[in-house]
Amino acid sequence: MVNAVLGIIAGIIFVAYSVYFFKIMKGEPQEFEKEIVKILAEWIVEKKTAAKTQIGFLIFASLAAEILYFLLVFLVMTNPVIIGFTVFFAVIEMLHIVKISTAFHRFFKGIIKLKDVFNWRLERISAMFFFTHSLLVLCSIVLC
Repeated sequence: MVNAVLGIIAGIIFVAYSVYFFKIMKGEPQEFEKEIVKILAEWIVEKKTAAKTQIGFLIFASLAAEILYFLLVFLVMTNPVIIGFTVFFAVIEMLHIVKISTAFHRFFKGIIKLKDVFNWRLERISAMFFFTHSLLVLCSIVLC
């Protein structure tokens, strides 16, 4: 049962990050990233003051989902390479969540502009790790 839940979550992550991953691999992520910021800006304008609360909730939900995913990996996986990669990746993702939370806090205080919230280098690294990690987890579940 736990294997199936991990497989479903890893599959969702794999599919969700595949478009961005392939844009990064082709060397063309900038247009995609500009579109993300544009859509986010439009959404913030539409939501007004509720955007701050909703973004806070989304960051919290992301953190909870990542913790669940990583805990499931630790429960299911026995391959020491995947476990080591997961520890390394989990640390990076926790730092990523802190960085993005801080950036949004600074944005809503008027200290930085929305375009400066995202560190695209870190976002690309995170996307590549999520894509690769979820692929490895899926392969491990299927092959073992």
